[in-house]
Amino acid sequence: MDLLRCMQAFVMSVKTGSFVATSISLNTSAQMVAKYIAYLENHLGLKLLNRTTRSQSLTEFGQQYYHRCELILAEVKASNALAQQYIEEPTGTLRMSAPVSYAYSNLLPLLSRFMQLYPQVNVDLQLNDRYVDLTKENYDIVFRIGAINDSGLIARKLKPYQMIFAAAPSYLTKYGIPSTPDELKSHQCLIYQYANRNNKDYLWPFTCNGQVIRQPIAGSFQSNNVSALASAAIEGLGITMLPEIMLAQAISQNQLIPILQDFLPPAKEMHLLYSADPHRLPKLTMFIEFIIDALL
Repeated sequence: MDLLRCMQAFVMSVKTGSFVATSISLNTSAQMVAKYIAYLENHLGLKLLNRTTRSQSLTEFGQQYYHRCELILAEVKASNALAQQYIEEPTGTLRMSAPVSYAYSNLLPLLSRFMQLYPQVNVDLQLNDRYVDLTKENYDIVFRIGAINDSGLIARKLKPYQMIFAAAPSYLTKYGIPSTPDELKSHQCLIYQYANRNNKDYLWPFTCNGQVIRQPIAGSFQSNNVSALASAAIEGLGITMLPEIMLAQAISQNQLIPILQDFLPPAKEMHLLYSADPHRLPKLTMFIEFIIDALL
């Protein structure tokens, strides 16, 4: 028998002073209320109520147990209310991971808007250029550039991720404008350092005659921060390869000039990953809808 149901019947019987009144409130019979109380007494091994045909009163133990039951039932009610709040209203913390450059160029402005719309939601954003395992590392959402191989996860395709090449007018005036990828050999390139540093950091992709080639590059400035690379480019330290959306404002203000436009690498696939949970909380559902609407 349901112990909480028995406690509820006991507390209500004390408050109403009647099994009949309690049965009406619980939508059951007076006989069933009596069974609830009897089960509770057998379960505890102690008597709770002294009953006659005309009255009932609490035993000494029953008095103390009554107050404990009231506290327990109040906590159960509060817990249910909390669960209902999570079901109906976006609240809690969203833990997500995203590549560094993608977060700076696409995600951070959107997160600001999302948190204004849903002030009860907190965001824990971790920036990583390595492979992130959503399940093992306990993330709600993972943004990933490139092909998707995670079985069991839902992958929503987002707007492709286009990289471009650009440099400041001052740099191009001093060193000239490269017309082919091969000419980068004589230029300062601003190098992005990935988390797992390797020789790929010093190779830039280009499209030549329909084929993707990787051109070796070199430079005296490198960083693992895309904002630092963008600022370095604006200051005339060299040529940068960064997301188009990230450099758009600097280009519109003539702080940077796009170059090698005929050799741009193919846009990269971008996906939003999350688990296939039928009991998804509103905070996650609202965020998914918000991001899909903004970046599809």
